[in-house]
Amino acid sequence: MYKFRLDKSSKKFKCPSCQKKTFVKFIDNETNHYLNETDGRCDRECKCGYFKKPNDSEVIVSNSNTPLNVRDPSYHDKKLLSHFKHNRYQNNFINYLLNQFDNEDVYRALSKYVIGSTNYWDGATIFWQIDESNNIRGGKIMNYDCITGKRVKKPFNHISWIHKQLKMNDFNLNQCLFGLCNTSSITKGDTICVVESEKTAIIMSLKLPGFMWLATGSKTCFKESMLNPVKEYNIIAYPDKTEYQAWNKTASLLNKKGFNIHCSDLLEITDVEQGADLVDFMI
Repeated sequence: MYKFRLDKSSKKFKCPSCQKKTFVKFIDNETNHYLNETDGRCDRECKCGYFKKPNDSEVIVSNSNTPLNVRDPSYHDKKLLSHFKHNRYQNNFINYLLNQFDNEDVYRALSKYVIGSTNYWDGATIFWQIDESNNIRGGKIMNYDCITGKRVKKPFNHISWIHKQLKMNDFNLNQCLFGLCNTSSITKGDTICVVESEKTAIIMSLKLPGFMWLATGSKTCFKESMLNPVKEYNIIAYPDKTEYQAWNKTASLLNKKGFNIHCSDLLEITDVEQGADLVDFMI
């Protein structure tokens, strides 16, 4: 089965190029959720022809020479950080961390990685994506079990975004690495570690605080557009088990473009379950 498919329903969105409501988005077959605002195909094949595949930085436009009008990313007001500040009494993930690690270390990590709490789901967490210029690119909402620390997936997949909660219909989500704002505290040429899950980045920062930990947020976001802001650093990537081949292929291609990425096969050669991440190995 392919990882992604074009939506076959009748639902259409505003095209990033022509701005007409003729845009068909790609769907992640694993989560059955739309990928983002830019991966997809415009149905106006002759007059527009916009087409962008997942994990591909190239945008194809028709021969009609229609200028590509890609919208600028939207940013959240920084006041939202105070409005949705983290609260242990309303946040399952924080309670899990406090039961596992030293409380002072936990609150230090939560401040560093900037997370919040929301009643979108009972006990849900907001992982704020703040870029290297301190712009708030987005707020990813996820929910966790306060005892096991595992993500809640039933009765439905608990992943959403703060702009959807606030019904900001014109918000143009343009993601960045979770924790990217912290790179201002280190020097170009230093080593950073990249994992998939925001949860993993935070917990690894508690387990191995001597390293800078960032997260892609999904296995498909290990790509050039997300990694460009850290191109001048030495990068060690730790893909989840079963994703090593895909991430290593991407790393090899990017290294030819001036990146310095080492993709670790630690989990691939370790006897852990399929889909396990670095936290599953460490704890």
